[in-house]
Amino acid sequence: MTFDVQVLDKTARIKIDDRFDSSVYAEFKKAYMPLIVNVAVKIVEIDISTLNYMDSAALGMLLQLDAAAANAGKSISLIGVPGRVADILKTAHADKLFTINLPSGIKLNLRS
Repeated sequence: MTFDVQVLDKTARIKIDDRFDSSVYAEFKKAYMPLIVNVAVKIVEIDISTLNYMDSAALGMLLQLDAAAANAGKSISLIGVPGRVADILKTAHADKLFTINLPSGIKLNLRS
């Protein structure tokens, strides 16, 4: 899988298509690490609007990204989250870890 990465000013976006699982660990890290070290980037958006499947390893990768971003003073936002994926994230209480933007424009941000 190839991740589409775009940077515009202070915001970077990584687009994840179809499947997000342990098989893409190295590629995902390779996609986000340059954004973490880029001092101009302050926000990293993860676009999962076309995601069909994610497993617990994918959630772990998002947690690793969040930790790396926090250490670098950056924030993470999940955008275009399909309903079925939002349900998975809520079940795992990830809605307390990430800002989640649903396609409808509703934002779930329950971080404490």
